[in-house]
Amino acid sequence: MLRRAIEKARGTRIKWKILVPFLLFSFIGTTTLAFIGLSSQEQLIKTEEKKELFNLYHLFLSVLDRMKDQALSLSATIALNPQVQRLLADRDRDGLYSLMLPVFNTLRDEFGILLFHFHVPPGQSFLRLHMPDVYGEMVSYGRAVVEAMRTGSKIGGLEWGLAGLSIRGVVPIYHEQTLVGTVGIGYPLGGLSLAELKRQWRADFTVFEKKAVDLYTLLSTTIDRDKDLPPPLDLLSRVGIEPTILIAPPDRSDKSILFGSVRDYQGEVVAFVKIELDRTRIVDRLSKTRTLMGVVGATGLLVSFSLTWLVAFILTRPIQEIVKEADEIAQGRRESSLHPRPPDEIGVLTRSLNLMLDALKAQRLQVEEYAKTLEVRVEERTADLVASEEKYRTLVDNLPLIVYRLLGDGTTEFINPYFSEKLGYGIDEVVGNRRFWREKIWGGRSSDTSVSAEADCWKEGKELKVERVIQDRRGQSFTFLDHAIPFKNANGTVKWIDGIMMDITELKMLQDRALRTEEIRVLGEISARFAHEVRNPLVAAGGFARRLRDALPQDDPKRKVAGIIVDEVKRLESILKIILSSLAPVDLVLSDVDLNRLLSGSLLNMKDQLNRKDINTQVSLLTDLPHIQADEGLINRVFENLFKHALISMPEGETLQVATSLENDRAVVAINHKMEALAEEDLEQFFLPRFAGKPDSVILDLPLSKIIIHRHGGNIKVSRKAGNAIMLRIELPARTHRETPGTSEAA
Repeated sequence: MLRRAIEKARGTRIKWKILVPFLLFSFIGTTTLAFIGLSSQEQLIKTEEKKELFNLYHLFLSVLDRMKDQALSLSATIALNPQVQRLLADRDRDGLYSLMLPVFNTLRDEFGILLFHFHVPPGQSFLRLHMPDVYGEMVSYGRAVVEAMRTGSKIGGLEWGLAGLSIRGVVPIYHEQTLVGTVGIGYPLGGLSLAELKRQWRADFTVFEKKAVDLYTLLSTTIDRDKDLPPPLDLLSRVGIEPTILIAPPDRSDKSILFGSVRDYQGEVVAFVKIELDRTRIVDRLSKTRTLMGVVGATGLLVSFSLTWLVAFILTRPIQEIVKEADEIAQGRRESSLHPRPPDEIGVLTRSLNLMLDALKAQRLQVEEYAKTLEVRVEERTADLVASEEKYRTLVDNLPLIVYRLLGDGTTEFINPYFSEKLGYGIDEVVGNRRFWREKIWGGRSSDTSVSAEADCWKEGKELKVERVIQDRRGQSFTFLDHAIPFKNANGTVKWIDGIMMDITELKMLQDRALRTEEIRVLGEISARFAHEVRNPLVAAGGFARRLRDALPQDDPKRKVAGIIVDEVKRLESILKIILSSLAPVDLVLSDVDLNRLLSGSLLNMKDQLNRKDINTQVSLLTDLPHIQADEGLINRVFENLFKHALISMPEGETLQVATSLENDRAVVAINHKMEALAEEDLEQFFLPRFAGKPDSVILDLPLSKIIIHRHGGNIKVSRKAGNAIMLRIELPARTHRETPGTSEAA
């Protein structure tokens, strides 16, 4: 369906191809601009409405603050009256009532004061002028009264009382510098004149008192319909520190509403205020704006369509004429040039058609001439191809690279002679074999990434570049860089893969050796710096500890503690000494070294120590082991350290096994023995500087041993065998390669 619609659109006349997009773009542009304009205007109006609601909310809170300040001011005036102070100090309730009743009536009539209350310590109601018959109870609910008596300071704000939620000002009363009570004056919040606020600010106000977590009661409102409605619990429960504002809610699209909290003097929410603004005029104004923009947009679309129609007519008329002339050229009925046109795009097209007409004439003459000499050209090209094939085959057969071709079913179609020379497999074993390449070459050691790349090479036709570790016929490992290039047929399916593999075994060994040497150098510099920095405070600590020990009497218990510090510092100095010796630069003096003779001599020197611990030796040395190029003194030091470590860590009566062999032109020494205790941590930290915990042991120079082996281009590894046995494997480059080695054994 979609394809038919696209094909139909392609066949539409140019005039409509111009008209439809221009009209569509005009409609989209006009609609978008109108939408953006209306949205921006509406957003600005909403922003201004929010600001106005915020201002009304803060004005409402300022009215409450003003009433609080007024209550505090009146309470402070009463508290400074000497008669009030004396009567309250004498607990003369009747006298105080007679004195303050006229004042209360005046304040009620002039200021709207409805609460007038005296209290005595520790917080007992003494006299309510607004409720004279109720007194004597402890006003524990009146936290402002308790706080004023405790601190002796004025307290003002919203608070609950017997008369409900009110704005109060509580001031302490002193008589002869003694606190005798407090006086509180206030306005019930329910008596707040919201109608006056509506008249001043042209907004509706509704106040809800918070009785409990989800219990609210209506105190006062300027909206008649809200007097019978329940409080909006879902909205009031969402109000936080900042008020909640609703602009044109679904059920009140002509209103903007703010819900804000009202807090007491301690910052707790005790009431909520709802402020409503009428937005009828705003809605009317937006409706008129939409209508106006719709009329303007329709007018613009009509004008755009008319102008586009005119432009399309002007453009398509000369195109139709050129199409007619091009048809004549295609049918071979026209050989004369087209009439020139003005230098615009139509004129450029006319000149191009004239050039094409001239080129067709020249091509026709050239084809006629080429047909006469075609047979001679074919013979020359065939001879060139034969010569190129011979050169290519000669080059492939003599390259020091493996060149191969694999078919889609995995069959090896071609390999060059270097493959057999390098890996030892005959050509007849490889060519025509479907499984050889997948098992021997791709089945070698490779990562998951290379397996995925091989699949992509076959399925998606992507080039493959990967490193492979391949074993030859003798089991020797080589590292190759494999670059495979897939070739596809006309359907896009991979038909075969051509590739080359370069031997990079020596390059990888040189890279690993250079990387290991650089790591050792950097680690040595860091560790040496750290050891030198530690030595100075360690020497100072040891010196002061010795002075402290020598200064204490022999029977002083602290002398023993100081002695422990001296011994531990001495132990640390010994460990630091071995660390520094391990990090010292190693200079090699190379010569031919017979590993078999060196190992036999080291074991012979330790014969007495081995016999004292009843340790047997089992030695298997390769008789035809080639010599190595090494520093004989340093290599001898390595094996003496390893044998000393074995002697210390082995249980009595066990066997120390030492063997030499030759693998891939590398001399290998294997040392096997059991240990009294062996944890994974011991293997991980085997060559780190440590102090053997036995009284007769010495600090072993194992870190330096590993460094010496690496400096000789070798490798040393430790692995765990069955039980608590370990095997140390030392590899060193051999100077020559022997073909048929033998072995000899000694016990």
